[in-house]
Amino acid sequence: MRKSFLFMGITAMVLSVLFFVSPVSAQIADGTYEINYEMKEADNDNTSIADGYFTKPATLTVENGVQHIQLTLTGIEYIKSLSGPAGPVDIISEDEANDTRVVKFPVDGDLSQPVSMDMHIIVPDLYDQTHTARAVFDVSGLPEAGGAAEQETEDGGSEGTDGDEAAGGAVENPPTGDNSSIGLYVLLLAGSAIALFAIWKFRPARN
Repeated sequence: MRKSFLFMGITAMVLSVLFFVSPVSAQIADGTYEINYEMKEADNDNTSIADGYFTKPATLTVENGVQHIQLTLTGIEYIKSLSGPAGPVDIISEDEANDTRVVKFPVDGDLSQPVSMDMHIIVPDLYDQTHTARAVFDVSGLPEAGGAAEQETEDGGSEGTDGDEAAGGAVENPPTGDNSSIGLYVLLLAGSAIALFAIWKFRPARN
């Protein structure tokens, strides 16, 4: 009976530890960032043929936790419509002479996950179809909400930061350190110690 309770206790402890160390998507700090991205096919990691219509990088703006992506499209005579997760994108500007269009759309949730986009593409005498692709954004290295980088921005920028960056202009992705919480390691250490003590406490008595 003791062995059964011991096994159940250790199992519950391990499951609890796994729950606490599960990765949680972090909210990106308010600001404006230039981020690289790639359009991939809807059901695999191959680069989509639609990738050639999208100029890199994209612009990400985060204001009060609300995220918007701004993209520049080329070959706009072929792209008849484009929709993001929340519906059709907003057209910010269009330059027919250079065959470009700037669009913007909101994105909720974790931007490290692919964003599904639908587009109607017509190539005369060759192609006329609604095409689905996944925009994969590289948000690694962006500051998290509540972090030091956000505080520096709120304070008007740290020493050595120019005015454009302090005003929230497009900036390079800042490097970040190890964001792992030390509390998780303490929890793991404590759990291991409890398990070892339980095994020692309820070990079979030797003759």
